Amino acid sequence: MSEGGYVSRRLLQLVMPVFPDRRMFRVHDPEVSADAFGAPLPPVGTLVSANREQMWVGSLQQDIDVRLVLEEWDGQPLLPDAWDEEGKARLYLRGQLSIDMGSAGVAVSRLRLSGGVGNYEVRVYARYREAVVQMYAELFDQHKDPLSDEFQREKRKLEGVERYLVQLWRDSLRRPADQDAITGTGWLAAGDVGVTVLALPAGMPDVPALALGLVACLAAALAGVLAVAAVLAGGPSLAGAVTAGRLEAWGLVVDLGLWARKGTMT
Repeated sequence: MSEGGYVSRRLLQLVMPVFPDRRMFRVHDPEVSADAFGAPLPPVGTLVSANREQMWVGSLQQDIDVRLVLEEWDGQPLLPDAWDEEGKARLYLRGQLSIDMGSAGVAVSRLRLSGGVGNYEVRVYARYREAVVQMYAELFDQHKDPLSDEFQREKRKLEGVERYLVQLWRDSLRRPADQDAITGTGWLAAGDVGVTVLALPAGMPDVPALALGLVACLAAALAGVLAVAAVLAGGPSLAGAVTAGRLEAWGLVVDLGLWARKGTMT
């Protein structure tokens, strides 16, 4: 939940079995290979190991399928309950995501993300990593032949016991609900009335920051003059934020928002 009482919404949830080849699986941008220059090291002694475009999630075993829940949110979700371990990363994704299991194949291929191109905050939670290792070791004490039907049947019961939750979101796409604290690339205000502008890349992640700022400030100045003039002319009462419009041009998405501090206008 963000400041102002906004509750994040889950945009996507996938539940799947994943095989931890070499005691790990990879969450990554589809355009990046596992052996790319600067790739992260294996997550030995830690839950995750990441660089800018890919992340390894570590298991403590390489014999039994684990259960993975993948979720995309429109903002930071509430902390989940009853997980043993937590890891964090920040990934740059080009609007898609893949999950690689190494020699076992691909669990997810080019999943399209609602957040589009940009930086994503990622939280990884794990449960029963050590417990599954212990239970699997106990099978060898109970059944001397690992190829026997009894051993294989008990091994299958362990599939999915080890669990992972991967949550990701783009903070920059979510505007605050309470405009008492104005944030954005550019803004203009007169008294208790004003306008906010959020400028984001639309398929062109390398647009210079200076260009973003110039576009935002120009749009804010124009929209702000119109907004203040409308209010001075006796426009409708306002509380909170109302989206005035969206401009998509030159690889940018510019959202204009007319706002008023809550309780200051009647």
